[in-house]
Amino acid sequence: MTVEIRICQFLSLYTADGGSYHYQNFFVKESKSFGGTSYSFAPFQVEGGVSSLNADNDQLQVLFPATEYAIRLVEQGNGNRKSRLELFTRFINENGGVLTGSHDGYFVGTGAAFNDDTVELRFRSAIDGITQNMPARKLSRENVGILPLESQLNLR
Repeated sequence: MTVEIRICQFLSLYTADGGSYHYQNFFVKESKSFGGTSYSFAPFQVEGGVSSLNADNDQLQVLFPATEYAIRLVEQGNGNRKSRLELFTRFINENGGVLTGSHDGYFVGTGAAFNDDTVELRFRSAIDGITQNMPARKLSRENVGILPLESQLNLR
């Protein structure tokens, strides 16, 4: 017995110049509406940490074939350094309907590379639990109370 698993990724890319691009990678040669936005087909592949429970600054690569629209994404996004990516992963039923309740990811652009065959857009997760700016406030009596002598803090 064979079980077919259908997974679609909806990609929304917002570039530095204010442009927005919406692609999906399952419904070939057609546009699909998701969340009130129309997503056209583009053959892309996502690699890397799509999901993480420990708030690490995961790296993600989106790979496109080296086509004119993919190179334009890199150029308009200032080398993909100032872009923002929203990635929605959804299961598809046998009738082609998009099921709810899968994973949503939000990433920021860190760079790009391309060769004769492939355009690679690199991203990192939008939240980094290790950075000195997390939670972007100084420790004070107002947000942690009286500082304890051991290392246990309770943020309020």
